[in-house]
Amino acid sequence: MTKYNIDELSLDEKIGQLLVFGFDGLKLNSHAINLITKYKFGNVILFAKNIKSSEQLFNLNRNLQKLALENIGIPLLITIDQEGGMVTRIKNGGTFFPGAMTITASNNSEFAYLSGKYMGEELLAYGINMNLAPSLDVNNNSLNPVIGVRSFSDNPKIVSDYGTKFIAGLQENVIATAKHFPGHGDTQVDSHLALPLIDYDRERLDNIELYPFKNAIKDGVKAIMASHINFPAYTENNLPTTLSKKCLTGLLREKLKFEGLIITDCMEMKAIQDNYTTEKGALMAVEAGANLVCLSHSLKLQMRSFNTIKEAVLLGVLSEETLNMRVSKVLEYKEEIDVTYFKKEFKELKQVIGNIKTRDFAYKVVKSAVTLVKGKPFKKMDNTLLIAVKPTITTIVDEESGSYDIITTAKSELNGFTTLEISAKPNTETIKKASKLAKDYEQIIICTYNANIYNSQLKLIKELLQLDLDLNVIAMRNPYDILAVDNIENFVCFYEYTPNSIKALMEYLKEKLILTGKVPIAYE
Repeated sequence: MTKYNIDELSLDEKIGQLLVFGFDGLKLNSHAINLITKYKFGNVILFAKNIKSSEQLFNLNRNLQKLALENIGIPLLITIDQEGGMVTRIKNGGTFFPGAMTITASNNSEFAYLSGKYMGEELLAYGINMNLAPSLDVNNNSLNPVIGVRSFSDNPKIVSDYGTKFIAGLQENVIATAKHFPGHGDTQVDSHLALPLIDYDRERLDNIELYPFKNAIKDGVKAIMASHINFPAYTENNLPTTLSKKCLTGLLREKLKFEGLIITDCMEMKAIQDNYTTEKGALMAVEAGANLVCLSHSLKLQMRSFNTIKEAVLLGVLSEETLNMRVSKVLEYKEEIDVTYFKKEFKELKQVIGNIKTRDFAYKVVKSAVTLVKGKPFKKMDNTLLIAVKPTITTIVDEESGSYDIITTAKSELNGFTTLEISAKPNTETIKKASKLAKDYEQIIICTYNANIYNSQLKLIKELLQLDLDLNVIAMRNPYDILAVDNIENFVCFYEYTPNSIKALMEYLKEKLILTGKVPIAYE
């Protein structure tokens, strides 16, 4: 016997089960209350804007679930993009987990499983039951502006190995989501801003992009997120995969035999909004095969999407049979949600959140990942200048840059270092100033941040290479930074600009860290 009978749902309640909404605020507000009570929206996505503290997040989720159960009788899927590393929504109170490429650079696939396991335990303690992670994109384009270190590797077998282990750990507690199907790794366009095109033939795509997804499906991943990318080999009429029945139903459901939840990437992203409109895209995604349509921000667009789907059903454009098929899959997974959990108090669960054992594990992974790619380990000289880029939002998915930075920490922890902070896009004046200052030092450390994309950092490195001094380049996010400057002698990778990596950096600069990491990409 099932808990939730689709035949007992009204049309509004059925449509609401397909929609995932985001909202601004740290507690229940009119936006969230209206969508749940009036429009019967059945799922939520959380962002950093919804999170201030562990107890606040727990109470927010408990109140959301209580409202849904009182007004709909079915619990919410409460989702979040908690990938770890550079895409971390829960920054205060909980564990700051390592990102995908950091985990792989540790060269220990057991760390992938444990990262997923511990992350899932914390998410569930907060009341979150679905994680929109991991990224199974094979990052085989060094100029990819949106994936990069969110990927485990540029090698599909490594992505598959580490990704499926992460999923296994995560799914001991919450639903994992493999993304961004069929693969966002080989683009130079961010789908938040435009519609990318990946125009390879099926043989290439099957062997590289699809490889990790096929294995994740075999291993039982419960959800897959479709990307807003045009794959002519898999889609019809130049549609992005999110809107393509040929891709979502024909490829993912029928050929690859995926039986879990299909969720869209956010339908407010420019790839959809500028080409189809969010509301029309929401309807097309449901028709194509999606079970969950993500509408992350705008109340107006959320309501329009609801009304567009409802009108399509009433007019017979979207059949009740199709609607029921999509909703039934959602209800199937909601059977697993423990509704008695939400009667607990925060004090009963807070020992799970950010406990010492888990935090120590996360730091251990980050330390293990630090990689000497080229040259010799850092050894302090008498006269040393530390130049570091201030963290910055590189894409919309980063959401916020965080309140931590290298220079502030270095000033309080390091002795005998002069420091200089620069932006990710230093202008000509800054480059001249830094180069002039560097002439007074025998040793320079420069900590880069996606320098392969923010090329003015590379200009500064080239200027510093002209000087007769000991230069140490440390990549704080992207291991591809070395590709554009082949005469760097000393190059170290940290793979993420996070509190744990800054802590490890201080240890490295104090000459207390032995570098054991292995770079997870192939340099060409």
